[in-house]
Amino acid sequence: MKTKNIAYLLLAAILFWNLTACTSKKERGFAIVIDPQSYEEAEEQLSAYTTELQKSGLTVYLVIDRWGIPDSIRQELISLYTANKAPIEGAILLGDIPVAMIRDGQHLTSAFKMDQEKYPWEDSSVPSDRFYDDFDLQFDFLKQDEEQPHLFYYSLNANSAQKLVCNIYTGRVRPTDSEGSSRYEKLRKFLEKAVTEKQAPNVMDQMLFFSGHGYASESQTARFDEKLSFYESFPWLRQQQNGIEYIDHRQARHIKFRLMDELQRDNLDLAILHHHGNWDTQYMNGTPEASTPSAAIDLVKEYLRYRLRRAQEKGENINMVRTEIMKHFDVPQSWFDGAFDPEIIKADSIDEADYDLTLSDFADFNPQCRVILLDACFNGSFHRENSIANAYIFGENNRTIAVAANSVNVLQDKWTDRYMGAVALGMNIGRMIQMNAFLESHLIGDPTFTFTPTVKVPDLNQAIVSWSGARWKKELNKTPYAAIKTLAIEELYRRNAIQSEELLRIFQESHDAIVRMEAMMTLAQINDDRFIKCLSLAVNDSHEMVARFAMNFIAQSGDPRLASAVISVAIRNNTSERVNFSVKSAIPLFEHDILMQEFNRQFPQTHYRDSASVRKQITQVLENQANRYSDYMEEIIDSLQTLKTRIFYIRTMRNYQVHFMVPELLEYMRQSNDTVIQKNMLEAFGWFRLSYQAPEIIKTVLEMSQDTALPQSVRNEALKTIKRLE
Repeated sequence: MKTKNIAYLLLAAILFWNLTACTSKKERGFAIVIDPQSYEEAEEQLSAYTTELQKSGLTVYLVIDRWGIPDSIRQELISLYTANKAPIEGAILLGDIPVAMIRDGQHLTSAFKMDQEKYPWEDSSVPSDRFYDDFDLQFDFLKQDEEQPHLFYYSLNANSAQKLVCNIYTGRVRPTDSEGSSRYEKLRKFLEKAVTEKQAPNVMDQMLFFSGHGYASESQTARFDEKLSFYESFPWLRQQQNGIEYIDHRQARHIKFRLMDELQRDNLDLAILHHHGNWDTQYMNGTPEASTPSAAIDLVKEYLRYRLRRAQEKGENINMVRTEIMKHFDVPQSWFDGAFDPEIIKADSIDEADYDLTLSDFADFNPQCRVILLDACFNGSFHRENSIANAYIFGENNRTIAVAANSVNVLQDKWTDRYMGAVALGMNIGRMIQMNAFLESHLIGDPTFTFTPTVKVPDLNQAIVSWSGARWKKELNKTPYAAIKTLAIEELYRRNAIQSEELLRIFQESHDAIVRMEAMMTLAQINDDRFIKCLSLAVNDSHEMVARFAMNFIAQSGDPRLASAVISVAIRNNTSERVNFSVKSAIPLFEHDILMQEFNRQFPQTHYRDSASVRKQITQVLENQANRYSDYMEEIIDSLQTLKTRIFYIRTMRNYQVHFMVPELLEYMRQSNDTVIQKNMLEAFGWFRLSYQAPEIIKTVLEMSQDTALPQSVRNEALKTIKRLE
């Protein structure tokens, strides 16, 4: 009897364990949103794609857009997200799904700051699928574009959340008839490609990164350290059979051909491309560098021919322009030869066109790289009839399945590959955008694409939806993989399960730069004294990106306690180009006297050979930078200035936050009787989230939001600013 009871208890324990294991694995849903015509044209391919999604463990919901209105689609996605069974974690927008053009939400971008009153709506709005994936945002419908009916304009209203926390991840696949195959043929081929990639698991073991001209101050140190961080994210790439390749624009006059050849490698898994861009162009090379006197002369001749042609186009007197240039540059007339020779014009034009990669290059270019991160402005302008990102995924015979790209301009100092290590370990690539979202950042392609982990790790997609804070804390402490540590910090922060004390400890103790970066970035969200402590340490970090981001955060903080950190970098002998750029930007945002006190305290500890000369040079920089932006602020409160001038300088407050002048700027705003001034200043103060003056700003803005004597438009702007700062 005793043995029988033990057997029953053992059986019960096994059943309970199995039941617990099953119920802890949360059902995951996914939505396919498609317009009726695209569904009819690609029903067979869509069915095959759906089958593959189901095999991966997703419950698939098909949403056929019979409304043609963003609001209706969004409401359907919200309903699926809040469903009791298999709520959706993501969605793919296929075909002619309307595009939301967001206004009054520039603070949700990384860098976009265009005057909405001055420029056309299409240019001054942000095409953004955050409309479809962040359900805490609230919008007011403005209008549908008459000439481009797929564009719908919305204003972010005052009652909305003012920060991005995406509820689901999304991917956009919007083929058009711009050239080549029909939009439906492009859609069918893309879905077939997506199915093929899911049926042929692929390890991320071949990658490439590229740096174009003028990007991140062309810092070589930044690129050296970037490769080190890749080894942290993808440690298996240290093995001989795997590879990381790097291409720099300075390696060739026309580097795009080398880059295109590499992107056509069938075994290339990931490419991270740092460069400037436009919707139809990837800017590769700048003006060529001359290594010999004859090459330098050839460059000057090219410029002189160009200058004469431009003069002719503008109707200027060619002979007079030539004479003025000869006198100014002291060059012979023969250097202008061929300016209007058809053959030379053609050769110059071809040479210039080959500096950059444009949409026309895709006619005979078939990228095979599975995932591409375009760290550039406008390359992801999916609302247009064509874009660079679209060209990558809609090639005739290519294998590119996902492109991370930006619909408007983007900040250069941005952690482009944040969480890419987790993607390489099996996380859906859509999650990478979801966790590091900006209004302009998008995944063009299949958001459910995953690499096959090359090492044994938990199912990260299931972990994200199922694990508790305690389980993530355990993983953070035991995993050997830096990429999973960064993901764990993110998941713990989202669950309010990690405090600033632990984040600071992680920053101080971690051997991995990407883990230190994640800790610092998360501390920036908390923004307490430990964040200040972290920044004071981070400017001396061994990794360039950590030090650079720290200096950028210091500029946004302006806390006097960080003046010593600013000076410690300013007097350093061997600062990288981009960090040097950042420190020069930070200097004018601190009180000059405080910086000089620190300079006089620290400089005697340096070891320069010509100490007096170096001291004079640095002092001159500090003096020249001292009033660089505070003079702008004086223009705002100058009673003699026009309204137009004041508004111009108020807008500069977004980028140049002169923290020590906040009290008098607040006083001026509060006492102003001009609604336009108050609204613009309130909006600008919303960018001071990390400022040590933020509590004072919140106090004044809160009073204004509750002041019934002020116009409702001013009070609404005040409410938005409070939500942005708190």
